[in-house]
Amino acid sequence: MAINLLRNANVFFTTAVNATTGNVDVSAITTSNTQQIQVLDGFTFSQTFTTENVTLNEAGATPSRGQRGFITAQEPVQFSMSTYIRPKNGTTNVEAEESVLWNAFCSADAIGTATSGWDAGTIAAGSTVVMTGSNKHQLQKFGLIIILDKVTYVLNNCVLDTATIDFGLDALATIAWTGNASTVSRDEDATLSGLGTATVTITGLHTAAVSAAGKITDANYIANKLSTVSITAGIGGGGTSYVVPITGGSIALSNNVTYLTPANLGIINQPVTYFTGTRDVSGNVTAYLRSGETNDTSDLMATLMANTSDVSPAYQIVIKIGGATGPRVEMTMPAAMITVPTIDVQQIVSTTINFVAQPKAAASAEFDITQANEISLLYKVS
Repeated sequence: MAINLLRNANVFFTTAVNATTGNVDVSAITTSNTQQIQVLDGFTFSQTFTTENVTLNEAGATPSRGQRGFITAQEPVQFSMSTYIRPKNGTTNVEAEESVLWNAFCSADAIGTATSGWDAGTIAAGSTVVMTGSNKHQLQKFGLIIILDKVTYVLNNCVLDTATIDFGLDALATIAWTGNASTVSRDEDATLSGLGTATVTITGLHTAAVSAAGKITDANYIANKLSTVSITAGIGGGGTSYVVPITGGSIALSNNVTYLTPANLGIINQPVTYFTGTRDVSGNVTAYLRSGETNDTSDLMATLMANTSDVSPAYQIVIKIGGATGPRVEMTMPAAMITVPTIDVQQIVSTTINFVAQPKAAASAEFDITQANEISLLYKVS
């Protein structure tokens, strides 16, 4: 008897799925539609069931006190995983292993189409994650194949719900992903060959051997301690810029996915479909409270506290994870609303600046709730 160990896990992202159901078609796996994803410790997936207990409550000398339990519904599969942010200098553009996850998070279409979420530009210009194709009820269908030692689990019809970018100073830049799938199934035992190379061969999934793209092992890691933040007044900037040397922070993107599950009697109901909800981009940065410098954190706080007539104060926030040069990711929120920062009085007084990114008009410095441009992420290597 073999014990399955998480350290032996291999995770594959695939768009080799049925166009209608989103179920994985293992026989259609190729290096162009399936890619190994490097995940961190803490990767999980699980599925739970909703139960209902019918109980008795009666009077008398000998009351019936039993209960009857029913399984009423099968909940959507929940999965979570973290990946490092790792831009790579490709042949013609900046590549990233997590590009397929970004595209699935914010688009219904494949990479390379006009409304994809990952825009592979040039090496000089960088590659961009954009939200312009995310105004969809349902996003790109994909599946996850998890091979633990030889035991294989397949997550069908997956959707990514949240992506949380953390830039704690004493860590490498990471993205924590959470999502759902309609079903999880145990597939046949599989063996892998070619791990660590450009092509991984998967044998045993009730089909002839198939090939997937291997993990990218030569990409750059990003150190958070080099990160910088620029906060400029006005939609799209143009006003006063504030200097914020950060001590930490995070930004969370959410699709607010909800599932529809019937409530028929006599069966275990399964989720029928999902829909995206309000797109939400919010976060915070922490910094020491500084004074005596031009446009420092205390000046920003004073400006926000004095501005009592503006119910939606707008600022452009640019966070450069990894610094201003070299391998980095630049997150731009052109119309973020900042609340009055909170103060934490310790030996060194610090502040937390909370913000919510808003969509802006395409051709003017105005809010426009119909747009899908709250944030863009630019991957660069130099």
